[in-house]
Amino acid sequence: MNTLVRHLYSLIFYLITPLLLVRVWLRGRTLPGYRRRIAERFGHWPDMPTGALWVHSVSVGETIAAKPLIDRWLERHPDMPVLVTTMTPTGSDTVKAQFGDSVHHAYLPWDLPHVQRRLLKRLQPRALVIIETELWPNLLHACQVAKVPVLLANGRLSQRSLRGYQRLHRLIGPMVKNLSGVAAQYAPDAERFGQLGIATERIEVTGSIKFDLPLTPELHSQIDTYRQQLSGRPVWVAASTHAGEDEIFLAVHRTIRAKLPDALLILVPRHPDRFDNVADLLDRDCWRYSRRSRTPKPRKNDAVFLGDTLGELLLFYGVAHVSVVGNTFNGGGGHNPIEPAALAKPILIGPSFFNFQSIVDAMLGEHCLVKVSGNEELTQRLLGLLQSQDLRDTYGQRAYLFFQQQQGALRRLESWIEKHLELDSDANPSSPSRDIRPLSTGH
Repeated sequence: MNTLVRHLYSLIFYLITPLLLVRVWLRGRTLPGYRRRIAERFGHWPDMPTGALWVHSVSVGETIAAKPLIDRWLERHPDMPVLVTTMTPTGSDTVKAQFGDSVHHAYLPWDLPHVQRRLLKRLQPRALVIIETELWPNLLHACQVAKVPVLLANGRLSQRSLRGYQRLHRLIGPMVKNLSGVAAQYAPDAERFGQLGIATERIEVTGSIKFDLPLTPELHSQIDTYRQQLSGRPVWVAASTHAGEDEIFLAVHRTIRAKLPDALLILVPRHPDRFDNVADLLDRDCWRYSRRSRTPKPRKNDAVFLGDTLGELLLFYGVAHVSVVGNTFNGGGGHNPIEPAALAKPILIGPSFFNFQSIVDAMLGEHCLVKVSGNEELTQRLLGLLQSQDLRDTYGQRAYLFFQQQQGALRRLESWIEKHLELDSDANPSSPSRDIRPLSTGH
């Protein structure tokens, strides 16, 4: 029955492939990268080395999270090449920007069984490491047949995703049993992976490698210089916004400007294909604004600065006095609140954060993050923080302390992967354990 279900899934995937091509072509109207390298979607890649550590990082967030792990792996295992696959052009651009020629890169093919079998036969990778949670049944089956270990690293699984997977248990059950190991971010994630049918002995709790974010002296210097150029203006950032949220934040900002006329909003849409749409919104509502892609810094009379570039979110967080995490006011499930915590910034989020449930719950418990219910509360919280240095320091330092206490997942994860590949670890990092609960900070 399980084989029959996978064959039915494969048949459906073959049937919808023309629709996927149309979708890629249509998305290419705003992001031309989608129309390039189409052959890679069918596994026709440039020459790749055999025996590589294959890391699948989906898109921008996962690639940035995986960077410290990949950098350390290249340093510690220079004889083992690293292949990084993504699904999106922005993910591809991030790989090139972060690693240059030190890794090999291609798009992960669509999950067609003959494509995955051919690719595994050609690559013969040492292991496939999937960052966070993107599982493809035919890819995992091909790895099982080729005897390639599949490791789910930095894994997170929300209650909502668990329910979705459970509805497809006849397809998902056999797939997850093909996983050689799961390194879950936190204990609740581990418990939910267990509910999917993954054997307990295959699950480790290692923490989130996003807490091992490298903050360079160059970044801090850039933040200091940029902040000085803003001449002491009160600044807040609305980061990684999605459709429907920009209008909310602009309405809030209009109220804030009535009380603080020189306040500046740095508005950073999550996806590049929305940059022009948000600019049109700003034009339509008669905001005075600049775009980062055209102007290095906000002009003196700008009310809004549109962050329409990639890879600069840490800079914008660092410059702002208060941070608001997007995708939390639209029911979207939220984005990573770790980056503003790493820069000791007060953090505000909306009511939807199921994508980062474990982290947000812990941060709320430690009073280092504020959840607001809607526009009015967001406005009042922002005004309070923008007007009080003491309040900003209190929340910012709590967030930074939390960030510091969660670090160390990178070494645990690295050791866990080496164990599965039966590689020696001369650094002797602490071994992962089912009992590790990195979110327990215990004041």
